[in-house]
Amino acid sequence: MMEQFGKALLNVAFAGVGAVSIAAEKASEVGKILIARGEIAVEQGRQYSEELHQKYQEAAQKRQDERFQATVDAMTAEEREALRRRLAQLDAEEEAVRQAAEAEAETDAEADTSADNITHIHSDDDPQN
Repeated sequence: MMEQFGKALLNVAFAGVGAVSIAAEKASEVGKILIARGEIAVEQGRQYSEELHQKYQEAAQKRQDERFQATVDAMTAEEREALRRRLAQLDAEEEAVRQAAEAEAETDAEADTSADNITHIHSDDDPQN
């Protein structure tokens, strides 16, 4: 009888270990599934956020264009002509700055090239000889 009781206890212990093993295995599987779904949810959230940001930018640009058009429509012919002259002046200034930057870049490039063409003359007194 004690032997059967001991065997029953041993079987219960093995069943408990088996149950823990199965539970750990299933928990691991569930964890992997949750991680995968979480990654998918994060990616979908990122895409949704980007779409909302793009729509917001487009709506803001549309409102800005509408306000600009309403302002221009409300201007008199003289005001529009003054605006055209001011825009032409700004374009000319922008072009002058661009040309100055290009000229400076060319000057810098020429200076770099001429520095490469300098040769060092060694003399007997030169400690590097």
